[in-house]
Formats: sequence, structure tokens, C-alpha cells
Amino acid sequence: MFIKNGIPLYYQLKEYLLKTIEESYKPGDLLPSEGEIEKQYGVSRITVRKAIEELAREGIVVKKQGKGTYVMEQKVLYDANTIGSLTQRLIQEDRHLETRSIEYILLTDAHHVKDMLQCQELLCIKRFRLLDGQPFAIMHNYIAVDRVPGIEERFDIESLYTFYREAYGITFAQAEETVEARAATEEQARLLEIEPNAPLLSLQRLSFDAKGKPIEFSDLLIKANMYRHKIRLTA
Repeated sequence: MFIKNGIPLYYQLKEYLLKTIEESYKPGDLLPSEGEIEKQYGVSRITVRKAIEELAREGIVVKKQGKGTYVMEQKVLYDANTIGSLTQRLIQEDRHLETRSIEYILLTDAHHVKDMLQCQELLCIKRFRLLDGQPFAIMHNYIAVDRVPGIEERFDIESLYTFYREAYGITFAQAEETVEARAATEEQARLLEIEPNAPLLSLQRLSFDAKGKPIEFSDLLIKANMYRHKIRLTA
């Protein structure tokens, strides 16, 4: 089943188990024992153990002493190598993303995003989102007011990027994204139902149109235990 191609055997097994989990298992399901996996795939117990340790390190499974290895609630895997919104990707994965609250905030005073977007009046769209019924993210999207007139009355779909395109003809051709860790404030912790100072991932993205003009800035705060960020590197 596995080939000698320079890729460690445990890694090949880990990837195969990951695919099997994604296709056939639900959160809370029990995986076969290490002995059963050893026999099924014809590998050593050390290889099996190493593969499962890697899955546990990535938050795919959890090992419970004396009980076995269980599938965990899967994190969102976001491939950051193409332009697109997180909402669009979640919809493609058949995940249920729900907006619990939305606010439209007009920013007329000095604000650092105004310099980024080269505008005088700035609109902040603040949304609190649930993923599969669980508190997931606090999203702030900033755009120049004159580019989205009347958005409060018109916005009626989950994907903001899709709405920009369909309602205003705004499309994105490139983006700059920064990912960093933050500690949850008391207000953020209350909304996301976590402890204050619990880890959050901050995704900040400045998006440009085909002419290189900055169009929108987004700042997403996501529960760290529900998210993985994937970046493809080439030589």
C-alpha cells in the first residue's frame, strides 16, 4: 500500500488515516486500535504510534488513556494560497456558518485603515459568527463608504465577498495577509464562550482590485482550537 519514495512511512500512514477520518468518521468516533491498524496496513507498531501522535499533534484525534483514540471536532483548514473569503470556503466544505449578529459602524474620525484604503469615510461591518452551531469568529470588514452605498438595506447573504461582487461589481485580484496570535479580551471571550486570555488567531487581510487599488481590509478573530492555516511554499 505504501511506497518507498523518500517520504517517511509514518507520514504516509498519517495522511492515509487523515483521509479515511475525513471521509468516514465523525467527531467522537473511536478509531481502530494500534494493533488493528498495524495488521490492516502491514506496518510496524512504531510506525502506527508515530502516525497517531502526528494526528494528535495536529488536533485531528485525541488519545484517552485506557479507552483508545477518538476523532476530535475538526478544525477549519483554510488554504491561503488563493483569493477568496473564509465563508466561501466553508460553504464549499458543507460547513454551516451562521451570523449571530451584525453591526454597521461609520468611522469618521482618524483611523489607520483610512490610510490603507485611501478614503475619508470608512464603514466597518462587524459580525459575530457561529460554525456548526459553535461560537467561531468575530469579523471586522472595512471598506470606503462611497463604494458600498446602502449596504445596510441590501446585504442579505452570508458571504460578504460574494455580495460585494454581485451587488457592487467589486472583485479582488490580490491580497496581503498577516496571521498572528492574540489573547482574548473579556468581551471577546464572552462572545466566543472561552476564557479571557485564551488564544485567538488574528487574520488581517488587505485586498486589491485588478488595478492594484486597495479595496477592503478585514480583521478576523478566530478561536485557535477551531482553525488551521495552510500556506504552500515553493522553491
